[in-house]
Amino acid sequence: MPTTLERIENDYKAALKAGQRTRVDTFRLVKAAVQRVAMEKRKDQLDEPEVLQVISQQVKQRKETLEAVKSSGRQDVLTQTSEELAILTSYLPQQLGPDAIKQLIEQAIKEVGTNQGAIMKHVMAKAAGTADGKTVSALVGERLKAGA
Repeated sequence: MPTTLERIENDYKAALKAGQRTRVDTFRLVKAAVQRVAMEKRKDQLDEPEVLQVISQQVKQRKETLEAVKSSGRQDVLTQTSEELAILTSYLPQQLGPDAIKQLIEQAIKEVGTNQGAIMKHVMAKAAGTADGKTVSALVGERLKAGA
């Protein structure tokens, strides 16, 4: 099975041949971000979890852009950002649901105690790109308030 980076490269070439401008631009941005992070970490190539982390950051940026643009009425930016978000999301693993995250939180509490930072670190490591940090943080906060 090809790595995420190999899939992106193959899809980039196909989009280039097909003249799909938005896909080509999105893939170029992702490839540049991966290359930049690799240079920052002084590596030739990122491993799979690091690539997924970069894509997750790109998805987060697009979501923030959508929130900012909704009030401005810029339909062109809204459309483009939505398309980019859909493309990027297709490369991320299936996201965990709230119940699965709550199970990870309970497991983390048993292993590291009730320190929110330690729980977050533990859960995010176990989730490995399959859970949004904001969602995990909210669920950890709810759990700690309920248990207090």
